Amino acid sequence: MNKIILIFILVTSFTYGQNQKINKDNPGTTKTDDYLEEDWRELSKHGQHVEAASELIFLSMSDSTRNKHADYWHIGQVYAFDNQYKKAVFYIKESMKGKSENDDEQFWWYYKGTLAFLQKNKNELKKYYDLLEKNHTNYYSNNAKVLKRLFENFEEPYSQAFPK
Repeated sequence: MNKIILIFILVTSFTYGQNQKINKDNPGTTKTDDYLEEDWRELSKHGQHVEAASELIFLSMSDSTRNKHADYWHIGQVYAFDNQYKKAVFYIKESMKGKSENDDEQFWWYYKGTLAFLQKNKNELKKYYDLLEKNHTNYYSNNAKVLKRLFENFEEPYSQAFPK
């Protein structure tokens, strides 16, 4: 019986430690993956975009069960907010690897419009903004608003053109 209790304690301790990461805010302590998930958003919100991208890259590479498409999209956005458009384009393209317009037409238009903004192609942005504006469902109404704002504020950096 004592062996079973000891094994249970060891397994529980090991499992708990597996989703702990070093807490750089308080050395010697750890934080969970859930905290890290929130952490990158907070970092980005406070203008620490490179740090936010680093957290997301770490999360994406350290957990094979994560949604890589969403992670790469957000990494791209974070780099775009930092005006690092080459990196942003790279990760946003990575987010759509293996996907096509047939998978989700309206998101595809949002993706192509976002890329067009980052690559400074106003005609291409207009094309995808028009498609999404005229043909979006309620689910994609925010994406249509984003493309509209990117188009209307084309000369601004992404961080200024993107709706708050």
